[in-house]
Amino acid sequence: MLAIKPPSSLHDLGRPVAGNLEVIIASKPEEIEAAQRLRYRVFCEEMGAKPSKEIELSKRDMDAFDDVCDHLLVVEHQGDGEAIVVGTYRLLRRAAMAKIGRFYSESEYDISAVATYFKGEILEVGRSCVDPKFRNRAVMQLLWRGIGAYVARFDCAVMFGCASFHGTDPMVHAQALSYLFHYHTAPKELCPVALPERFVNMNLMPKEEINVKEAFSALPALIKGYLRLSGYIGLGAVIDPDYNTTDVSIVVKTDLVTEKYAQRYGTLAD
Repeated sequence: MLAIKPPSSLHDLGRPVAGNLEVIIASKPEEIEAAQRLRYRVFCEEMGAKPSKEIELSKRDMDAFDDVCDHLLVVEHQGDGEAIVVGTYRLLRRAAMAKIGRFYSESEYDISAVATYFKGEILEVGRSCVDPKFRNRAVMQLLWRGIGAYVARFDCAVMFGCASFHGTDPMVHAQALSYLFHYHTAPKELCPVALPERFVNMNLMPKEEINVKEAFSALPALIKGYLRLSGYIGLGAVIDPDYNTTDVSIVVKTDLVTEKYAQRYGTLAD
């Protein structure tokens, strides 16, 4: 893992910490590069994504959106003045999106309902991953604490993006996808819809045949987290062969995220 030295301050987001772990917003090129290297290890080496030649040579998962996004990082302090990146989330606000002209998820989904329904700041989340050695409750809680602080700090009314099932055969996830369709589809007025040429039907099983407990258990941890925050799922899944995933669109009103953050961690100082 690439060490960064020293980590950035996150004073304006409350500096969430847990032991020798800390949440920061990347502010230096080496911090973003460390996040990209972590993403490469998880997405390409572990999950089987197909990198371009440039990405394979650099061992960094990267694209043009990295230049306009904020990169939320969980770093582990090493005790020698250095830190390593063990978890990351990529965050793109509407204000920053104007610099590149579109949100990342628009390559898979029509998100016009979300963008129209919420007139203020909105937040796209993506590229979430955690180093295999650090996939524990503490790191996941820090990521959520960081997001809670971020949406409160920038007054984001909603967060949205894509979450993924591993693999490109939707039938492998038929019960889970059908459960999401029948129980968690977003209201029409704020529902993303997969682009027509990429639309994969999620209604693969009748509602009465779904074992709800079993279906929820089969969901990826990240999707479970969104649903626990009363998140919604858009219409249609999308196959992403480059990343070896079956994607769904998520929408989460952030009032519950910020409420839980404030209740547990205190309000933020201006």
